[in-house]
Amino acid sequence: MDLDGNRILLGMTPEQRQDFERDGFLVLPGFFKGEELERLLAAVEDVAGRVRAAKGLTDQDHFAVRNALAHHEAILDLIDHRRVLPLVVDAIGWNIQIRTSHLDYRPPYPEHIQAGEVGVGKGADHAAGYRNLVWHADLCGPYLFEAPSFDGHVPFMEIKVGYFLSDVTQPNSGAIRLVPGSYRRKPAELREMGGRVPDDQVLELNVEPGTALLWRTATWHCVTPNLGPLTRKVIYVGYHYRWLRPTDYVRQDPKLVDASSPIRRQLLGELATGGDLMGSDPLWEPASQQWIPFNWDDVPLKAWAEARAREQLAGREQGEEAR
Repeated sequence: MDLDGNRILLGMTPEQRQDFERDGFLVLPGFFKGEELERLLAAVEDVAGRVRAAKGLTDQDHFAVRNALAHHEAILDLIDHRRVLPLVVDAIGWNIQIRTSHLDYRPPYPEHIQAGEVGVGKGADHAAGYRNLVWHADLCGPYLFEAPSFDGHVPFMEIKVGYFLSDVTQPNSGAIRLVPGSYRRKPAELREMGGRVPDDQVLELNVEPGTALLWRTATWHCVTPNLGPLTRKVIYVGYHYRWLRPTDYVRQDPKLVDASSPIRRQLLGELATGGDLMGSDPLWEPASQQWIPFNWDDVPLKAWAEARAREQLAGREQGEEAR
């Protein structure tokens, strides 16, 4: 906050912040280009080759890799990328860690598989295991969060950044569909609709390679069938609050953690100073440091965000003086 109580944005413009609050997402065309994009594409193919070898898959088989950050350095580097991190902190704050990172690899549908109705979860494609075609909001369902949530709405727990690495400019090429502003709606409403969202409420994100999507995952979304000629390649990184538990891991590989910067250690669910997650007296007075930090050095994103905010404020004041 500045002296007038206004929030200081670290990476977003005021217009982007308004769009994010209104729609629940922010589309960033051309976020990765050139060598950065080529590095990510090479990483995807490297991981894909290892998955196919390990699981006996063919070039036509679709798959997803969870905890993808542990499988390639280029994917790991996304979690604290210099242009990504300010946007993430603007969206959800600094008291965060990674919940999930996943790679979706979807070759074009085989000719013998008929695409079902998008978003409904029925049809030959759904029966064949093509996942995430159904309309849904992340982190909710009949068994999760809805009962204890506030009047049926999904609480704000997470954002994701999606990196679309292949061309999905054509309809039904594996693009994600979103319902702008739907994070404010109850998931029960979606079920009452039978998973059929009217077309006039839907945005299909037909974008070029290198586009990024920053979004609240309570926003209703689904994936279109890939009826195009190209393999759909997408990496998602999900950030949530440190006092929630991740889904992809309990503890990350110690070697990976030991090689990480303090900020990256925090994002990987560890303490930046390397202390015990359960405090200084874990036997008699265990206290999760992810709930109540005793040492702010263990949450270096806080100091990082505050320093960046001071820089932004100083730059604003210099600009006003120059005028």
